[in-house]
Amino acid sequence: MKMANGKLAAIVLVGLLASVCVVFASVAASGSAPPKVVDAAKDRPYPLLRERLLLDGWLPVQNARCTAESGRAQACNRWLELQRCGSDGRCLMQWGDGDGARVMRVEVSGMPAGDDADPRQAQVMVKDTAERPVQAVSPAAARCPSTDFGQFLRVFASAPAVRRAFVVPLVRATVLVSDADRDRLEPAYIRGERADAFNVAYRAGSFHHVGVDGIDADPLPLDIRTPSPDVRDVSYVYGSSEGRSFEFIRREDCWYLTGNLRPTGP
Repeated sequence: MKMANGKLAAIVLVGLLASVCVVFASVAASGSAPPKVVDAAKDRPYPLLRERLLLDGWLPVQNARCTAESGRAQACNRWLELQRCGSDGRCLMQWGDGDGARVMRVEVSGMPAGDDADPRQAQVMVKDTAERPVQAVSPAAARCPSTDFGQFLRVFASAPAVRRAFVVPLVRATVLVSDADRDRLEPAYIRGERADAFNVAYRAGSFHHVGVDGIDADPLPLDIRTPSPDVRDVSYVYGSSEGRSFEFIRREDCWYLTGNLRPTGP
């Protein structure tokens, strides 16, 4: 009788453990944790990994010198994450997660050579992946110029050291892409140290547009809006068509440039 009771207790215990396992499996499958890219992408087609990254909220990190460093203009426009390539068809891609806190480096092979080569028509394969935290710029003893946004923006636009200190490493942007198909706008990250991450200067009491030819002498009117107490949207229209929009967010008692969210103007 005692043995029968022992067997019954064991059966009950196994049943309870099985129920707990089912509960944990259900929680894991419910998507309560943020999705992660699995390591099984190695030696598989890169377009499959690319699709998965986009679905999981990752964004390409654009390299402004992609064409020069890869020799593949078409590929740079098709895949904004392309960084550089070697003569053997091996290339480096880079992605940023949805928070701009982590970057993923993806090495691929089989990238076709030439400015007109379309990578989507080739057998581009994943050779290696690596993920790491974003390294923030840490200028020595950087002090917030002002918590008042108007005063902060004037200093930010006039002092390069302040600008370097108060821009996030990965700035969320809307990138204009021109390829054989059409012109289109795509979301991506650009690196905060890029000169065009914020192309406005402040001098002699007014803001000015900064272009390839330098600082425009004419004052540039800015439209500053307050979507919420800790967010400022700064936009302008320049000339007949070019416009930009910048997002600043207040963090740790100062303002940071975090986004080039949308083009403005006609």
